[in-house]
Amino acid sequence: MNKKSLILAAVDTDYTERLADYIRHSSFGESWQLTVFTNPAALLRFIREGYTVDLLAADIELLGELGGLADGLPVAALVDGSGGRTSGYVHEIVRIQPLPQLLQALTAAFAAYGGSAFQSRSSASDGGRMAVVTVYSASGGIGKTTLAMQICQQAAISGARVFYLNLEQWNSWVLGEVQEGSEDMAQLLYLVQTEPERAVTQLIALRKRHVALGVDYIAPCKNADERLSLTAEHVTKLIETIKETGDYDMVVADLDSRMDSMHIGVFEASQHVIWLVSRHPVSIRKMELAKEYGKQKYGDAFHQMKHNVQIVQVGGGGELPYVLELSEGDGCGDGWLGFGAGTSAYRGAVEVLMGRLGISGGGERGGRSDSTAAKGANTRPA
Repeated sequence: MNKKSLILAAVDTDYTERLADYIRHSSFGESWQLTVFTNPAALLRFIREGYTVDLLAADIELLGELGGLADGLPVAALVDGSGGRTSGYVHEIVRIQPLPQLLQALTAAFAAYGGSAFQSRSSASDGGRMAVVTVYSASGGIGKTTLAMQICQQAAISGARVFYLNLEQWNSWVLGEVQEGSEDMAQLLYLVQTEPERAVTQLIALRKRHVALGVDYIAPCKNADERLSLTAEHVTKLIETIKETGDYDMVVADLDSRMDSMHIGVFEASQHVIWLVSRHPVSIRKMELAKEYGKQKYGDAFHQMKHNVQIVQVGGGGELPYVLELSEGDGCGDGWLGFGAGTSAYRGAVEVLMGRLGISGGGERGGRSDSTAAKGANTRPA
């Protein structure tokens, strides 16, 4: 794979050294050839001699030294803050921010100039496969978001590149501010339907990074009616757009307790659907009713996805313990926000579950069998 040429120009040598070291030791560095300048004369000479520049990220003062030479280049201006446009350039990047977010901003700027997302390690090695793991239950408050977040965290810790996709109607939003990116999902879904060729670029520009959790995400629908309007076709195209970035090994989809066309689309796109249920008769009955409805409403489509579904019991000696401090708000209370998943028992149970299902980050992944860990696991196919 030919690397793209990233030119970093900044007068602060400590800044360039730290950023260059981070890039060279990250997956970003597998797709970008980095050249660093702190001297404006050397940068001018490089540009005049016609070397390839796929993206120039530079301090405003160094861009000023280029004059008209910068006019035909793909430029991202490095600025000191986010309080409004200050450089006159279309693309501005705040120079001091968490490094994973900074690299994503550089990728988005490159994409906005017509570039494509850089090829990922997985797409280079296994034909671009991306796993989709969905967490669902017909019962509310059973811990769907808690489990989805824990899978995200443990997969990210293991080295997987993870995208968290929240598709709940009533979203309490655990990763960002309530109003953060409130229109992003609507914009992306519009392009997915009307201009799919632009959807990947838009996703790269809109996605955000949660540094502590180690995952990317896009803010969910602000308007509940937008969520209700989603169909199987919409979510299939959305998941395909995430895959086409080439940046992810896994999507973790977090669903609400409905059973509509959107759910069927996500189920069909998933390699693993984890359906949570408790031993309480109400939870069991809701599961049975949801399955009956799915069979009646969606027929073959519902039947064909059954082999991807695993029923996992929460509490009562089931495969996942019920953890009180994580239960408030479906895992969105103060017990979750530290992203420590509360208890070692819960973390261990999720690790065993992920390993048994072959999900990256589990204790049994890579074909390892652990009969002791799997013994007594209260789980079964749907």
